[in-house]
Amino acid sequence: MPLKYGVITLTLMLSAFVLNDCASQKPGYTIMTYNIRHGVGMDRVLDLERTARVIQAANPDFVILNEVDHGTGRAFGILQADSLGKRLDMSAVFGRSIDYDGGEYGNALLSRYPIINFQIIDLSVDSLAEGRSLFISRINLDGDTLIVMGTHLGLSPDERLAQVHRIMDILPHGKPILLCGDFNFEPDSQPYSVIAKKLRDGILNTRSLPQMTFPADSPDRRIDYIFVNDGIDVLSSRQVDHLDVSVASDHLPLILNFK
Repeated sequence: MPLKYGVITLTLMLSAFVLNDCASQKPGYTIMTYNIRHGVGMDRVLDLERTARVIQAANPDFVILNEVDHGTGRAFGILQADSLGKRLDMSAVFGRSIDYDGGEYGNALLSRYPIINFQIIDLSVDSLAEGRSLFISRINLDGDTLIVMGTHLGLSPDERLAQVHRIMDILPHGKPILLCGDFNFEPDSQPYSVIAKKLRDGILNTRSLPQMTFPADSPDRRIDYIFVNDGIDVLSSRQVDHLDVSVASDHLPLILNFK
């Protein structure tokens, strides 16, 4: 074989090795947190298919959903988490916060990886306020255990502070943790400071000016978050690129890529 052809063959072999090696290294996992307003958009139209399209555009591995209806009259009896899971080919688990309109209302988890267990913690602190909850899920992530927690906190400052203290008191130890959802507070608040003592603001780790999340059509507040512990290596964050994202809900979703 002439020398020049031998060099070309060797170069191609090395290139193939590098490409195969890169392909075998998973670039990370993607998590989304999204308050879907039970599928009702800024146009006041209930359209769960539209919600599914926005989620699909991000192609996440995990989705934390807030304001999910489970068999309510206003959602025509649909189990919304199950319906979205089927549409997106993901496992779905619903976490009740309150009984509502003939069904239930709360948070949910969608996952492309096996859910080992799913626990619901009652965060209600005032019998006169809307009931709130936290879910703690353990996920089999390629042989490792990932803890994903999702919540939607209350509307009053005192209520949120008490709920945050409760979450920090029961925060699991020793595993990678993501705590996500609609927290109804802004970064300059006391509850945010309480969480920041134990967890990092994942989106803030990726950009100096994090995305505002509410209201979706003209966002001027950041009240949705993805908090992570030291077991999570934050890689990047991005916005959903879909024409319906500013109308599908009153919140914008957040997306974080991590290892």
